[in-house]
Amino acid sequence: MTDWHARVRRHADARGARLAAHAVRELAEHLEDLQADARARGLDEAAATALAEAALAESDLDALTGSALRRDPPTTTAVPGLGQTPAFRSLSMGHALRLAIRQFVHHRSFALVTVLVLGIGLGAAVTVYSIVDGVVLRPLPYAAPDRLVTLWATNAEQGLAHDPISPVNFIDYQQLDVFEDAAAWWRPDVNLVDPGLDPVRVPTIETGANLMAVLGVAPQLGPGFPRDEPYFARQPLVAVISDRLWRTRYGADPAMIGRQIRLDDTPYTVVGVMPPGFDYPGGIDVWQRSTWDFSQHSRAAHFMESVARLAPGVTLAEADAAVTGLGQRLERDFGATNRNWRVRLVPLLDEALGYYRPALAVLFGAVGLLLVIGCLNVASLLLTRALSREREIAVRTALGASPRQLVTQLGAEALVLSVAGTTAGLLVAWAALPLIAATTPVEIPRLAEVSINPRVLGFAAALGIGTTMLFGLVPALVLLRRSLSADLRAGERGSSRGSRGLYRALVVGEVALAAALLAGSGLLIRSVARMTDVPTGVGNPDVVTTSVQIPEAAYPDWTETGALHSTILERLREQPGIRGAGAANFLPLEVGWRQPVAIEGDVLPAQTSDLPRAQFHSASEGYFEAIGATKVSGRFFDARDTPAAPGVVVVNASFARRYLEGRTGRVVLMTGTAGIGPLGRNLMPRTPIAFGGQQVPVAKFEVVGVVADIRDAPLGQDVEPAVYFSARQFPFRSMFLAIDAVDAPTALAALRETLRATAPGIPVTSASTWAQRLRARTAEPRLLMVVLIGFGALAALLASLGVYGLFSWTVALRRRELAIRLTLGARPVSVGAAVVRQGTVLVAIGLVAGWGLVRAADTALSRVLFEVRTMDAASLGTAALVLASAALIACLPPAIRAMRVDPAEGLRID
Repeated sequence: MTDWHARVRRHADARGARLAAHAVRELAEHLEDLQADARARGLDEAAATALAEAALAESDLDALTGSALRRDPPTTTAVPGLGQTPAFRSLSMGHALRLAIRQFVHHRSFALVTVLVLGIGLGAAVTVYSIVDGVVLRPLPYAAPDRLVTLWATNAEQGLAHDPISPVNFIDYQQLDVFEDAAAWWRPDVNLVDPGLDPVRVPTIETGANLMAVLGVAPQLGPGFPRDEPYFARQPLVAVISDRLWRTRYGADPAMIGRQIRLDDTPYTVVGVMPPGFDYPGGIDVWQRSTWDFSQHSRAAHFMESVARLAPGVTLAEADAAVTGLGQRLERDFGATNRNWRVRLVPLLDEALGYYRPALAVLFGAVGLLLVIGCLNVASLLLTRALSREREIAVRTALGASPRQLVTQLGAEALVLSVAGTTAGLLVAWAALPLIAATTPVEIPRLAEVSINPRVLGFAAALGIGTTMLFGLVPALVLLRRSLSADLRAGERGSSRGSRGLYRALVVGEVALAAALLAGSGLLIRSVARMTDVPTGVGNPDVVTTSVQIPEAAYPDWTETGALHSTILERLREQPGIRGAGAANFLPLEVGWRQPVAIEGDVLPAQTSDLPRAQFHSASEGYFEAIGATKVSGRFFDARDTPAAPGVVVVNASFARRYLEGRTGRVVLMTGTAGIGPLGRNLMPRTPIAFGGQQVPVAKFEVVGVVADIRDAPLGQDVEPAVYFSARQFPFRSMFLAIDAVDAPTALAALRETLRATAPGIPVTSASTWAQRLRARTAEPRLLMVVLIGFGALAALLASLGVYGLFSWTVALRRRELAIRLTLGARPVSVGAAVVRQGTVLVAIGLVAGWGLVRAADTALSRVLFEVRTMDAASLGTAALVLASAALIACLPPAIRAMRVDPAEGLRID
């Protein structure tokens, strides 16, 4: 084995050159690589050694000592048996990579930090891309899913953009030529009662027979709904069940087809089992074929959801135009029920993702910013390292290295870093994906199916290698613009302003991107705070909510239905640990049935279509007390409000202000049908009154109380006027219970005991406190907020590291200049202040640029914010303060080092 260290020293002594230890090491390592490269090309040991010795003999050692004028090195040398061979051949890529690895072994801390920064950025990018790819980009598991759209009713006058559709209106829209077919459903929720098994509540929809055909999905077992029969049919009663229910409740019994199950005590025949994973329209276990004609209902009743398949060749824009035109015709023909109502089409994937499509777009943009910050940080690290390797580059130049060869070697180093960083990023994503799926507090559609697939691997490789090679070669291009040997002799003075300018640009870019991320985090924090601070009218956050549905088959009489609900509540209040209990057909944040309403004594319009509308709810005695609602005036319901007593209602404050001038005692006239929706019935007598020459039956209800507004609309919508009927006078089969108990387990135990005694066939569903329900309503923006806060903090850390690196390098680079200033009388404090001042300027420029990025992302951000503008001063100011503080703190260590420069030591720098 040739001792190249010894040979280099002997050669330097013979030339009268004084080489530093690092120069000897670099020369020796290069000669070893030359020798190994020659052996790899087929030369024997002697010829390979002769080639390396020839390179050493013609090397320009003067450039390494700065003690002589530079001589032009010869371009070729004779090697016995080879003829004319280049003195310094470019190493093969394998040797270049080996040299790069050896460089990083010698500088472990630099390599570790670089790979860590890359791994974090790439890991976050690959993780988010995997989620976006699996949740957003992957097609839905239906036939031609891009042709599927959902239909939603809108009313600009009432500020409604996503309301259920009327079943009668749906029939009209279904017949449009722009649709190949359309299906609709409503959600009754039923009790599943099987002999020998505990009764359970199952999520159910009642739909037409064509739903599966519209989606293009067939059952895995059984024929499914009959296609050669009418859209609806009273007989036979048939149902399709989910694979999940089939396996968990029926043990995957292959003989399930044709078996009867009891839904609300009514026998249904199972005609199909859907494939695994199919639960459209979300979490459904039972699909019942509709038993009633959709056209035999009221156009004013909006309670159905629907999906349609576009006809071949029809675009979404053409379908939109067709439904808009039909909506205008329906308004002209049925003004009493269709005034201002339209239908809009939403692609099925957008509907399935809901909030998550814009949220993931924001998240993908955020992780892109984080990745760019990481790459800029890597570029800064590589630039610093390149500028600190001037003597090493001089050694290579002395051996005859060309600019192309230097770029090749630096590219090899960038490649090694990129492969290591990409591997680290994939490991981060591989560990993060299952953790995210297991710990995410909300149900993100299709998240459980996300994995690192070949497409993700290709994305990671392209992103990791591409970005690192791009940013890794920037320092090489900088070095090519410099005369390295001259720089070596000149010391710090050789550092070009261009290098410093490039470094400053990288740091400003990092600060700008970090500012954008932190500002986005601040906006989400403000948005979530606004959500949680919105008054809901519920003063008892610990009230336990659950639901009970009384089956029609067992209790066909509506008076008995109301009486049973009252009995359940009375027995429940008697249980230990129960302070109060009540029930309502809608909980807060849910929209009640909207119906026209009139006030006795007011001037009535000529047509009922001109009457104002209000939300109609049904509530029992004890409900308002249990949820902690505030009484404004009058009284709430009590046991005397029976069907035999005069009709009474409680109205919310918005209704009282708008229609009653804040007073109780006035009479509300309920027009229209005796029932609202398929599960409720008005038991009070109706009398006819004249509307424009027509006799319209109305029921009269005296306003006995006013309750402070209970939010009866989703977050982001205004509270609407609302009328609350007594549940005894206007019973509903399905009611939500509100139980004020010492704790949730006590409430559930009391409810089970009560149902066991009063209605043993009715199951208890899952329960939650109001605080838990409210957190669930804000879970999506809170999750996005937490992720963005993490990204923002990491971005601020990386940007601060960039600021620290810039000024640490600047102080080291300007050591001679600082020493001269101190020698000439400059105060150390002023020298340190100059460093901090420069940092302040760069941070300020970065912050302004960051605010510009936030402004540019206004459209994307506004879709995930709640009552917060993208240029919210408090959010932007807080983000600026946090980032500026972190960056300026990063300036302090370099500033302190600048203050401590020894003037004499600085002037001796060689």
